[in-house]
Amino acid sequence: MKKIITRLAFALSLLAFVSCENDMEAILKMDKQTAAVEEGKDIESIYSQLGKVKAKLTAPVMLRHMQSPVYVEFNKGLKALFYNDTLGVESTLTARYGKYFENNDNVYLRDHVVVINKKGQRLDCEELNWDSKKAIFYSNKEVRISTLTDTLYGTGLESNQDFSDYTILHPSGPFVIKDSTSNQ
Repeated sequence: MKKIITRLAFALSLLAFVSCENDMEAILKMDKQTAAVEEGKDIESIYSQLGKVKAKLTAPVMLRHMQSPVYVEFNKGLKALFYNDTLGVESTLTARYGKYFENNDNVYLRDHVVVINKKGQRLDCEELNWDSKKAIFYSNKEVRISTLTDTLYGTGLESNQDFSDYTILHPSGPFVIKDSTSNQ
């Protein structure tokens, strides 16, 4: 009886060993996918060009996706301050979501994007792109710009980085055109 139990235990052990085979390629692939995202919390990053500070970014969470194309995602929002050459704040940007593409230095922003310049002019839109090499913002979505005296609406926008010079590509709604011939 002892021999039968021993043989049965051996057979069951052999069966268990054979049935628990792991595919090493599947394990390595799963491990690579897990390791393909780096996470940072309470992020503060300084952006500079030619040795001059141009912007400061803060975010509660940053996810860096390592698979090609490599990008950094700010899925819990972000805030950026843009500086002039004397480190004065020229404009402020906030968004609930942002995505930075490392291969071309472009940033995609969405979900309640707000840009405010030092004159108090405010841009509100749902989608905005920032080309950091050209130092411009652009969008093909609906935009609203609030100034001290007016609110402007339209679709599409091009602006410099400090939001001091902007163009609404397709303006809509009522707006006032100043007479350039009058002295008033």
